[in-house]
Amino acid sequence: MGETDLALKYPALAKLYRGAVVRGSRTLKGIDKNKVVFCCLQGRFYGDSPRLISERLHALRPQTDIVWVLEGEAMKRLKGRLPDYVRTVRYRSRDSFVEQATARVWVDNFTKQNSLRPAKGRQFYIQTWHGDRAIKRIGYDMGTSDEYRVEELCDRVVTASTFGENMYRTAFRYNGEYIRAGSPRNDILVKSDPGDIRRVREGLNVPEGVRLLLYAPTYRENERVIPKRAQMDLARTLLCLEETTGAPWRCLYRAHYLSKGIDLESVKDRIIDVTRYEEMSELLLAADMVLTDYSSCALDYIVRDMPALFFIADWDEYVSTRRVYFDIRETPMLTAANQDALEALIRDMTPERARENCAAIRDYFGYYETGRATEAVCEHIIRRLEQP
Repeated sequence: MGETDLALKYPALAKLYRGAVVRGSRTLKGIDKNKVVFCCLQGRFYGDSPRLISERLHALRPQTDIVWVLEGEAMKRLKGRLPDYVRTVRYRSRDSFVEQATARVWVDNFTKQNSLRPAKGRQFYIQTWHGDRAIKRIGYDMGTSDEYRVEELCDRVVTASTFGENMYRTAFRYNGEYIRAGSPRNDILVKSDPGDIRRVREGLNVPEGVRLLLYAPTYRENERVIPKRAQMDLARTLLCLEETTGAPWRCLYRAHYLSKGIDLESVKDRIIDVTRYEEMSELLLAADMVLTDYSSCALDYIVRDMPALFFIADWDEYVSTRRVYFDIRETPMLTAANQDALEALIRDMTPERARENCAAIRDYFGYYETGRATEAVCEHIIRRLEQP
């Protein structure tokens, strides 16, 4: 029986086993002062802020032993695509617990198992999280009992807004220090380099002159309200965009990693399914407009001063199954509760209105994205690695 099977069948026994592996590894091997272990969304991806930190850290300090914890499916998907300096271990395997138990630094953007508590004073845990301006409540704010206990023990949390700082204090019960430089994954959006935009669009095979709508609906915990079709009429939405702008449009569709997805048959010729694309920040960089329901990705996108729209037709039903931090209708965010309202927002959109709206949203959340967050996090890591 593998460790994953053991955890499913005998969770209490699995927890004891993990704890024994962690304690034994630290006793026998000690802490490797040159090792950093990275994980993204419980091993599902090689991406987001951890990837950017990993790659920049290698450039600044090539001798660092960089280990990534990845699920088996992710390992297969990424075979031959990872940098040769990256070592990998399978998520929730014995080797993954050994590597994490003996690493000097951890970098993650999701929760750790409770048996993987850092050794205070000997290990350094940096939490980058994957949404600094969340609409949906997380962690203890959602009523979770003990899943987030490890995050209380972080040594640094990376933040990009005053809203994010306040959220982590209650959602993680975190009272430590912050790295206040923005989110590493948003550095590319702050810079918005034309060469990067061209590179991503070419990688997606988007013809010159075609504009892109990124549609990224979020996850719904209640199975009854997971839409089997897009909640808005995507064909009508694309037509409205074309009539308003005079340019051809296509839709990038990005499903939430926990979602069952939606039926795209009616617009299959105009959809590029980017659900498995590793870097959401690159999709945001390529997009000319973002459309979501309650995903915080749109709140990353607004650093670009470009339009982000929220389609909230099921708001009352949604908040009955998931607690939220605020009523989205009472914020500067541009919301539509039906198709006609969505198209009215599109027809009224101008570059000036988009800039003004984005500035209002940044003020609402207290943004401080700098464009050098990756560098700032790497500086913290290198200081810890080089301490006597």
